[in-house]
Amino acid sequence: MTTAVKRPRLSISFSGGRSSAVMLHLTYAKEIERRPVVVTFANTGAEHPATLDFVRDVETHWNIPIVWIEAEINPAHGIGARARVVDYETAARNGEPFEAAVAKHGVFSPAMPQCTTKLKTVPMRAYLRDVMGWELSSYSTALGIRADEADRINFKALDSGELVYPLAEAGYTKEMVGAYMKRQPFDLGILGDHYGNCVTCWKKSDRKLYSIAQDNPSHFHLFARLERQYGDVKRDTPATFYRRRRSAADIVTEAHTLKFERYDDTRQLSMWDLMLDLGGGCGDSCEIGTDEQ
Repeated sequence: MTTAVKRPRLSISFSGGRSSAVMLHLTYAKEIERRPVVVTFANTGAEHPATLDFVRDVETHWNIPIVWIEAEINPAHGIGARARVVDYETAARNGEPFEAAVAKHGVFSPAMPQCTTKLKTVPMRAYLRDVMGWELSSYSTALGIRADEADRINFKALDSGELVYPLAEAGYTKEMVGAYMKRQPFDLGILGDHYGNCVTCWKKSDRKLYSIAQDNPSHFHLFARLERQYGDVKRDTPATFYRRRRSAADIVTEAHTLKFERYDDTRQLSMWDLMLDLGGGCGDSCEIGTDEQ
């Protein structure tokens, strides 16, 4: 992997996942001595509660200042999201920023894959522009994509220096990230990487979604309500979140009626299945720079 053009400032986008945390820890100490660095965490309001705990613990244990932001959605057409600064105590936990984005733009799905852009990329750039005075061309943004996730790298943005991938460049894999976190006094308290930060993300494979729905169907209540309330926003026919025009209720029903081997990150599947295991490049967290590809 080639080394990107080095810009005079660095933005570190911390997603709240393990890989992103390791990238942050390795990169911050090295870069803060060389150039201005700002770390942001964009909360969608639909994050797993343990994600917020983890971001707080990263701040506390590693003494790294993190700017918590949320998208402040203006319902008017043509006006992009701004950044609202929050903290662990005031961060949204009931999907408020996510719902505001859906109310304006419609239900996100494979046909309209803009949730990360609207809820993370745009407000992050707004904060750096409006508060820090950083123009987009003056900084690179570091992401926690690993070497074993090369399919998630935006090579066009890498070549221009807009995005950089310190973990991928250093050859870090999922196993190496796990070993790194085991040496720390804290960890992300999400059991099973199929849960990720956004539990019911439409990018996940059906096997992951079905396993979550079997564990607790209530995880899908938010998406089901958003489909009912905003499914017709900017659509001729009601939209749903999931592949093959399925709704959140469809996923829950299929999880309890179809026979399938549950997702288990502690062992290898007996057989990979195109319908069950096809995903959309979602790892344990949603990183900026993927919607735009």
